[in-house]
Amino acid sequence: MESQWGSEHLLAGDADRERTIEALKTNFQAGRLTVDELSERIGQALNARTYGELNVVMTGLPALRPNPPVPMYPPMYYQPPKPTQRGAGVAAFVLGVLGFICGITAVPAIILGVVALAMNSERDDKGFAIAGIATGAMWLAIFGLWILT
Repeated sequence: MESQWGSEHLLAGDADRERTIEALKTNFQAGRLTVDELSERIGQALNARTYGELNVVMTGLPALRPNPPVPMYPPMYYQPPKPTQRGAGVAAFVLGVLGFICGITAVPAIILGVVALAMNSERDDKGFAIAGIATGAMWLAIFGLWILT
């Protein structure tokens, strides 16, 4: 039978014993061991000092799978680009707020706000674009009523 561990005379560590116990539990769940055999072999595994003694515990069972290799570097993840604030929404808001001066800046505020929302509705400056449209429309209505009366 091929040894599941390296040299049989080397000392086994706690991690080796735990790995053997996990393999025993897996074999028990697969129906290869009875409850009595499982408890006897777990006791032997806990008392094992060398790899040779762990091999005796695993006699008649499938070989242990080696632990997966640990990557040296953390995996790289793709981070999607963040939506950028292009400034059209902010410009629309500023022009809308400045509409109280003469009302003429209200028209570009509405136009810039609509263009900003039409370009991309998931923008960082979406709120500024909406506020620019609202303030521009408000000042346009106020100055329109003032001129008409």
